Amino acid sequence: MMARLYCVVVVLLLLAEVARFGEGASNPGLVARITRKGLKYVHERVAAALQKELSAIEVPDFLGSFQVGWFGRVSYESNGLRIQSLELRNSDLSLRPGRGVRASLFNNYVSVSGNWKVTTAFVILNGTFGLSVDGISISVSLNLGKDPSGRPTASVVHCDSSIDGIDINISGPLSRIQNFFHGIMEIYFKNILEQKICEMVRMSTTSRLEPYLRTLPVTSMIDQVAGIDYSLVGAPQVTSQCLDTPFKGEFFGRSWHSPVPFDAPPIRLPQEHDRMIYFAVSDFVFNTASRVYHQAGRMKFIIQNEHLKSLTKLANNESAKKWRKQYLNSSCQTSKSTSLTATVSCFASSFLLLLLQIPLDSSIALNTNSFRALIPQLAKLYPNMQLEFETSPESAPFLMFTPGNVTLLPVMDIQTFALPPNSSDRKPLFQLRVRTSISATIGVTSSRIIASLTSVR
Repeated sequence: MMARLYCVVVVLLLLAEVARFGEGASNPGLVARITRKGLKYVHERVAAALQKELSAIEVPDFLGSFQVGWFGRVSYESNGLRIQSLELRNSDLSLRPGRGVRASLFNNYVSVSGNWKVTTAFVILNGTFGLSVDGISISVSLNLGKDPSGRPTASVVHCDSSIDGIDINISGPLSRIQNFFHGIMEIYFKNILEQKICEMVRMSTTSRLEPYLRTLPVTSMIDQVAGIDYSLVGAPQVTSQCLDTPFKGEFFGRSWHSPVPFDAPPIRLPQEHDRMIYFAVSDFVFNTASRVYHQAGRMKFIIQNEHLKSLTKLANNESAKKWRKQYLNSSCQTSKSTSLTATVSCFASSFLLLLLQIPLDSSIALNTNSFRALIPQLAKLYPNMQLEFETSPESAPFLMFTPGNVTLLPVMDIQTFALPPNSSDRKPLFQLRVRTSISATIGVTSSRIIASLTSVR
C-alpha cells in the first residue's frame, strides 16, 4: 500500500518534470517553472484523490514465522485482506535545493481486516482479525535528473519510516490461547512493517517508476510536415522557491531531421515566485518551426478574389480603423515619370495592409481594372482580367525577441499573374522583392496578453 502511495505522489511531481541540478546543459527553447505555491496547489487538489485511490487497492496476502522461546516456532498466514478505513491526516511535498524533492506522510492511520491462520508444533488456529496501524510516518527523498535521451530519471536516496502503534483484535474459537500471542504479534508486526515500508518504496521505484519514465515520449507529431522535440536539455534547477525545467522545444521535419544551424538564446526568468506556474519561450521555437515549414514549401500563399472577400470582413473592427488612419500610404501616386516597377513595388509593400482598409461595401476586386489608378499600364495591357498574387518568403522568416517586443523581418517574393478568361494559363506580369519589418509590443494585464503592432516598410 505504501509503495502505491509513493508512486502516485511521484508521478504527480513528474508532471512538472522536476529534477536536480545538471551539468553541461545547452540552452532550452522552453522553460517551465513551478513554484512552491504551485506545488502546494497540486498537493491540496490530489489529497482526496489519493485517499480514494489507496482505499480501493488490493492488499496482498502475507505469511511468515517467528520464534517464541520455549514454545517453539510459530508460523502465521493471512488472506482476504481488506482496507476498512484510511486516514491521510498529514502529507507534504517539499523542495530539496540543488537535488530534488521530498515526499512526506506523517501521523496517518489505516485499519485492515482479514482471515488468519497460526500453526505451531502443537496446534493449528484460525479465525478473523482486525489490524489497526496508527501514527504511520514516511519520508522519501528523491533525486531526479535526465538520461541521455532527455527523459527524466528518479532515484530514492533516503527513506525513513516509523509507526506509533499497532492494535490487533483476534477472534476465533480458542480466543484465550490466541490472546497469548496478542502482544508478541503486535510488537513483531510493528517492527516488520517499519522495515518493509522503505523496502517496498525502493522496490516500487525500481520495478514501476523507472520503467515508466523510460517510456515517456519526448517528441510529438504536429502535422504531416513537422514534429516537435520537447526532451529535457538538462536537469532542471531546484531552489528553495521553485523548479525550473528546460525543454528543447525544437521543430523538425518528419521526412528529414537535419541539425539546426543556430543555437537557442539564453532564457532568463525573472526572480518572481508569486504565481503558481511560469512559462517562458524563446524565438528558437518559432524559428525552427519557420525553418521546417519553409523547407517543406508550406509558406507559399496564393491570393485570389475569394481570399480578398474573406479578408475584407476584418475591415469593420477597430484595429482596422486605427491602421487605416495611421498607415494609409498616400505616396503611391502615379505620373508619366513614375516607373512601373517603382509604382508596383510601392503598392505591393502596402498590399496586405490595404486589404484591412477596404470597406465591406467596396466593390474592389483583384482585376486589372480595379488597379487602374495605381498602375494604368496594367489595365491597358490586360483589360478586365483577374489577378492572382503568389507570395513566398525568400528565406525562412525569423522572429527576434527583445524585452517587451517581438520583431519579424520577412523578405517576400511576390509574383503577379493575369488570368485570361476561358484559359488555365497564367500570364506572368512582374516579380517583386519586398522587405518589411513588423514589430509587436507585448503587454500583460490581469487577465490577458495584449499587443500593439507597428509596420515599417
